Amino acid sequence: MTLIQERTTEADPIGSSAAGPPRRDRSARTTLRKWRNRLVVLLMVAAAAAAGVYVVRGQAVSDAKLNLGELTLTSQPIPIETSLPGLVTAVSVKAGQSVVTGQQVGAIRVTTTDSNGQAVLSRRVLRAPRAGVVVDDPLTIGSTLQPGVGFVVLYDPADLRLVTDAPLSYLPEVAPGMTAELKAEGVPGTVNAVLDRAVPRIGTAQTDVAPDHLELIFRPQHPAQVSRLIPGLRFTGSIDTRSGTQDTRPVVYVK
Repeated sequence: MTLIQERTTEADPIGSSAAGPPRRDRSARTTLRKWRNRLVVLLMVAAAAAAGVYVVRGQAVSDAKLNLGELTLTSQPIPIETSLPGLVTAVSVKAGQSVVTGQQVGAIRVTTTDSNGQAVLSRRVLRAPRAGVVVDDPLTIGSTLQPGVGFVVLYDPADLRLVTDAPLSYLPEVAPGMTAELKAEGVPGTVNAVLDRAVPRIGTAQTDVAPDHLELIFRPQHPAQVSRLIPGLRFTGSIDTRSGTQDTRPVVYVK
């Protein structure tokens, strides 16, 4: 009996040693599971915070942009006129043609009188006062050209502007130098433009600006983007009121 008891006693540590590792494994797995759950929670919180920042930023960007409606690509017209009436005898240009400063665009025959009252016929050449593109076909040969009437009209591609009417409520929001992103059907990409000035309606006799509106005049940031486009093309877009590196003073409304 004594020998059996001793053997049993010696076997106990072996049994205890074999049961120990499974308990440590279970404890390690439990700890790992807890940290994994904590990591998942932290990732979810971080994702929610990032989404919230994205939404806030997106809302801020949206609030900072003002819709411009429809803008028209336009340019200051350059009429070619005469100071004396005459009969068109030559036409040297056509619609869409580019001309340089001083280039002949046509000629007229002018009738004057000498000191004896006799009719004197002379030929006068019509020349382009500056470089530009012919807007439309000029008067035809045989037409009478009167002073103040354009023989033909040019426009300067380097002087193209984008013009739109905006509500008067935009007045405190806009300032020269703010940028706009504009698009037009058939024109690839986005045209970037800078607000040049705002023209408010003054009095009741002004007809170029609608009542309770502003005329916003933009210049293309990169003239090459529009230099080959035709005046009259319609654009749509918005102005970013957070932008502006030039004059950031608000436009002043003059009554």
